[in-house]
Amino acid sequence: MIQHNKKIYHMKNLNRRIINSSPCRRCGTCCKKNSPSLHGIDSELIQSGAIPRNQLITYRKGEWINDNVAGQFIRLEQDIIKPIENKKDGYCTFYIVEDRSCGIYAHRPVECQTQNCYDPEPFIQMYAKNRLTRRDIFPSNSAYYEMIEYHESRCPLSELENIRPFSNMIVSEQAISTFKEMIRFEFHFRYTLHKRTGLQSSEMNFLLGRSVETILNHMQVKL
Repeated sequence: MIQHNKKIYHMKNLNRRIINSSPCRRCGTCCKKNSPSLHGIDSELIQSGAIPRNQLITYRKGEWINDNVAGQFIRLEQDIIKPIENKKDGYCTFYIVEDRSCGIYAHRPVECQTQNCYDPEPFIQMYAKNRLTRRDIFPSNSAYYEMIEYHESRCPLSELENIRPFSNMIVSEQAISTFKEMIRFEFHFRYTLHKRTGLQSSEMNFLLGRSVETILNHMQVKL
């Protein structure tokens, strides 16, 4: 009887250790903070359709974003592609609130696989390495690639270099004129693209990134 009780006690403790060492407690903490950035290894998730393109958004080189790991606003040195975040609460679009689960768990990005509440170091080490860009996805001779290049040439974000977000800085007249011209061009470019190809705005958020007007509004830059 004593041996039997000891065996039960041992199994309970073993099960508790297994549960406590689980890579995911389904607390939803990381999913609620933001969506993951995609890396080179994640490209197959897009190509296979496991992550639909209309559920992705590109933050372009030159944009200012709030980097949670750095704990500050940084200006991007390259594109970052991420699943969109819900406007209401900022949660990753694939997070299912009702049962605190992931809608694409079997095909989740590598950042989600690496994320571990008990040991954040592996995630921190890989966080900024080998990030996926739009140019990694589309061949250089494709129409999509040419469209991305053309848009970048007409709407570069170099003017944002000296404008900090939420700083109420006075923007130069030259910069204001440049931004207004970009906004006019982009409105007609996206409208024409939709009419000719049927692309929706959600898909353009991935292909072209956020509009210049949206970026400036987010930074609270007044023209």
